[in-house]
Amino acid sequence: MEHQMKLYEENFEELKSGKKKREYRLNDEKRKAIKIGDTIRFSKLPKKEEEIVTEVTKIETFDHWYDCYAKYFEEDFKDRYENVEAVVQDTYQGGYYTEEESEKNGCIVFTIKKK
Repeated sequence: MEHQMKLYEENFEELKSGKKKREYRLNDEKRKAIKIGDTIRFSKLPKKEEEIVTEVTKIETFDHWYDCYAKYFEEDFKDRYENVEAVVQDTYQGGYYTEEESEKNGCIVFTIKKK
């Protein structure tokens, strides 16, 4: 099954270059439908003029962003953030997800590879 997601330019370019190997999302109903072996078609924001298709190779769920980001901090975040808490705060303050919806749903990490 194929799913649609959008990425801001910086993350899209990291995916395109092969640097980005994981996608972090709220574990809402839309994300719960994604299974290993499914494809995700990422559209580049803001104009969605470019797309990349990936395959989901691993799925991990977490109750809290801190645990989710801590697991992969060294690989995915240390170049841009001082510590795990800074990544969590950016999630909330950057307008990605609210604390309330995060507490309700938890979070999910998709390990992906370009097709």
